[in-house]
Amino acid sequence: MTDSAAAATGSARDLNGWVMAGLDYPTFRLNLLCKLMDRRTLRQLAERANCTYPEWRVLSRLGCTVGGATVRQIAEAAWADRAEVSRAVASLEARGLASRLDNPQDRRAPILFLTKSGLQLYRRVLEMRGAFHEEVMADLDTEDREALDRILAKLAGRLQAMP
Repeated sequence: MTDSAAAATGSARDLNGWVMAGLDYPTFRLNLLCKLMDRRTLRQLAERANCTYPEWRVLSRLGCTVGGATVRQIAEAAWADRAEVSRAVASLEARGLASRLDNPQDRRAPILFLTKSGLQLYRRVLEMRGAFHEEVMADLDTEDREALDRILAKLAGRLQAMP
C-alpha cells in the first residue's frame, strides 16, 4: 500500500517509518506528522504563493493584528526566532508586502504593517491554508476534532511546564 493510500484509509501504521523499534511513542509519530505537514506547507507556499514559511508566519501574524506589531511581538506570537522573523520582514519589505513606522514607545523597535499587496497575499494564502487544514482533518468528525485539540493542548501544557 502506498503512503497516500495508507493515510487515506486510516491505516497510518502502514506508513514507512511510522512504527520503529525503540521509537514507538505517540510523540514520535506526532513529530513525523509535523514534518510531513511542514514539507507539504513549504511546497504549497513556494508553488502557489511565492512565499517562504517564515514569511507566512509574519504575514499571518500581521494579517490578524490590529495596529501592527514589532519583530519581538511577531516572534513571540509565532513561537519563532527573532532573527528569522527579522529576515522574513526584510524580504517582505523588499517585495512591497510589509512596511514599518516609527514606534513612539521604542525607537529601536518599529511597528510593522502589511501593505495593501501584503494584505491581499495574506488573504489568498489564508484561504489556501484553510482548505489545506480542512482536507487534512476531513476524516475527523466534530468529536474527534475536539478530542484532538484537547490532547494537543495537554501535551503543549506539559512541555511548557517541563524544566
